[in-house]
Amino acid sequence: MTKLLDKLEKRFRNTLADLEATIEESVAWLTGKGLGPQSLYLARFIVEEMGTNVLKYAYDDKQSHEIFLSLGITPNHLQILLEDDGHEFNPLHAPEPKISAGIDERTPGGLGIWLVQKFGEMQYTRVEGKKNKVEIFLRLDCVISD
Repeated sequence: MTKLLDKLEKRFRNTLADLEATIEESVAWLTGKGLGPQSLYLARFIVEEMGTNVLKYAYDDKQSHEIFLSLGITPNHLQILLEDDGHEFNPLHAPEPKISAGIDERTPGGLGIWLVQKFGEMQYTRVEGKKNKVEIFLRLDCVISD
């Protein structure tokens, strides 16, 4: 991958309040780095979607867990990395949602991960059998078509 121009690293607890605060701080940092509105929107969506999935599905216990977020800016991409110590889960193996089905025929789940994969290039690694590491590379010139 291309050399990082700047980077923000955050560690936060597995609570919705901590995730929301981390998202707000991340968006403020990205705004200060000059990201355009569409890149900001997608970055927020990706961090919120992937972070929410960790909060909802990674842990069976009520213990406090640390989640790591890194945002890296290269000349052409925003690198979003989330790392957690929850249950092994490879989002690349998540079943595709049946988007052609009617709303009453759809099974809940999977749409957010599917959208994240449409907006950016995703990679997954299970680190030392203990941590999930998900990286998403979002093109900084991305445009959402109407």
